[in-house]
Amino acid sequence: MKIVFGFFLLALITFSCKSKSAGPTGQEMYKNIDVSGAKQYIMNSPNLVILDVRTPGETKDGMIPNAIEIDYKNSNFETEINKLDKSKSYLVYCRSGGRSVSACEIMSAAGFTDLTNMQGGYSAWK
Repeated sequence: MKIVFGFFLLALITFSCKSKSAGPTGQEMYKNIDVSGAKQYIMNSPNLVILDVRTPGETKDGMIPNAIEIDYKNSNFETEINKLDKSKSYLVYCRSGGRSVSACEIMSAAGFTDLTNMQGGYSAWK
């Protein structure tokens, strides 16, 4: 019984820690990238939109150059996201990587197709 429980626990941990980058149809909703990959992506993609989804209080600590700010916690987040050009490529980040995943999921559901989440967020960028 202990072995079965151990396997169940291991399976639960494994599957709950996987990225939610695929939608219900299995199609990729967004890509994940680490900070070093994000820096390369920014350098090689002049038309990339960098989206900071942190609060104004958090962005006072600094932002990635040329990023636009749309606060994920603000009640008008989805309204503001829908004003963006869905045909562009977006690099999305927050403080540590949680809200940016949620923002990518919302953006994907709204019709954005080229989304990249920066894992570790601005904390890793600094």
